[in-house]
Amino acid sequence: MLPIDTDSIRRWRIEIDQAEKFKQDEFGSCIKGEIKGVGENIGYFENGFSSRYLQDYSKIDPNYLVPLNIIYPIVKNIIPSLYYRNPFIVAIPKRKQDEDSSSYVSAMVNHFYKQLDVKRVNQHVIFDAYVLGMGICKLGYATRFGMDIEDKELEKKHQQEKKRGLLEVLGLRKPKEPEEPPKNIDLNEFIIAESPYVTWVNPFNFGIDPMANSIYEANYVYEKIVTTLDRVKNNKNYKNTSDLKGMDLEPSYQKDIPSTQIEKFKPIELYEIHYKTDEGINILVLAKDQGDYVALRHDKSIYEIDGFQYEILTFNKHGHKLYPKNEIDIIKPLQDRINNTFENILEQLDKFSSKILVDETGLSITGKNALENGILGAICYTNKNPNEVAKELSMIQVKGDLMLMIDKMVDIISLETGITKAMLTGLTSAETATEAQIGQAGQNLRISDKADMVADFSNRQGRKLWQVIRQFVDLEEIELITGDTAYDDVTGTPRYSWLNPIDGGMKEKLITGEYDFQIEVGSTQKPDLPVPP
Repeated sequence: MLPIDTDSIRRWRIEIDQAEKFKQDEFGSCIKGEIKGVGENIGYFENGFSSRYLQDYSKIDPNYLVPLNIIYPIVKNIIPSLYYRNPFIVAIPKRKQDEDSSSYVSAMVNHFYKQLDVKRVNQHVIFDAYVLGMGICKLGYATRFGMDIEDKELEKKHQQEKKRGLLEVLGLRKPKEPEEPPKNIDLNEFIIAESPYVTWVNPFNFGIDPMANSIYEANYVYEKIVTTLDRVKNNKNYKNTSDLKGMDLEPSYQKDIPSTQIEKFKPIELYEIHYKTDEGINILVLAKDQGDYVALRHDKSIYEIDGFQYEILTFNKHGHKLYPKNEIDIIKPLQDRINNTFENILEQLDKFSSKILVDETGLSITGKNALENGILGAICYTNKNPNEVAKELSMIQVKGDLMLMIDKMVDIISLETGITKAMLTGLTSAETATEAQIGQAGQNLRISDKADMVADFSNRQGRKLWQVIRQFVDLEEIELITGDTAYDDVTGTPRYSWLNPIDGGMKEKLITGEYDFQIEVGSTQKPDLPVPP
């Protein structure tokens, strides 16, 4: 652990407090009771309204509110068009001498893409980028000691395994008993020992140096991790944990917990800070404990990669603001207006339903009961001519201008998001196929722009993943399929084409090679949906 003095810890406390306040003001929060900014967007996506809308605008009990949610279909139309159906990263050699090794690089990156389920991670990232304005993933390597922790004997261990294997082949050593696969060292099932990892990061728990305009200019980034006091004290990579107290629990909740088990329930906040120095990037982990900050870990980053371990996807980023505006913020006011108008329409339906005017002296007792409580088709007996006893009073049901107003607001939302009304409803006012195609072209242009940003994000992600693989994975132990398959003419079973084993010469080429990374054209999901005529 690198030394860190009290003044430095105090400085980082101020840095984090200021960065958190800046993030809440400019981005938002999703803490229960403190939902604001983009934190409202999750509610808009799921329900069509936020808690703020209920407090400020709605006159209806939340249990009876019937919103007209336009945001949900917009998100569900956009996001799938940016997903990967079969993500495939191509390694492009920068030099002629790297041409023969590029196929190995491609195969290895795509092997780990599938093994680590990066497709699932990137779907979460794309959703966050569209709904919240920013999506984040983290890349790294988990040694037997944990995530991002140096294993100084890693190379020595690889060499011992190779030597053991050679002796076993020559019959000079008894074969080793099969080992159990590496155990999960993290709650995330995709983070296992002796393997790279790519994980989704919650944007509400991630912060960037507020003095910067982007992550590339930032002096530091940080991730807030909420865990239990028990897990922190049992983590051998952390120091100074014995006096930690964690957050206080509610007395009514705490009274039922045995005193010996209380630390398994007490939460504690950690801040994992990655900051730049003249010699590279350092990682500092601070525990926020009872209002104080305690340094648990302070080490040099073990990675030889470009920049921070985090990659960010945004769709509306410009150079004048750190946290970009998201698509949902643009249309939230219109969603509120649509809900208000829809409430007024439903209120009209409830208040101005048809009434019946009755001369009660002209009804018999049984007739009155039948009229008030009878079922459909009930017989009502009268003492007079029925035409003189009861008369229907018809009232205006729904003002047409309110329905027209909703329709116009949906048009404005379509203009601002690029989603045509045909995409939202399956209906169109276009009278010809040509008109429909023209309307569809604008929507395709916006999606293509976002798809390019997703591709750029994937290329940066693929490059960092390769840098992690190159640094930590034993390349000579990997067996790779090129992806080309054929089928046996007799049995019909597939025959796979395997790359030649990686020898010492190829390993050297892979380590020293220079490559660009590009997601293969066509692997992005772009459903060819018919345009309504």
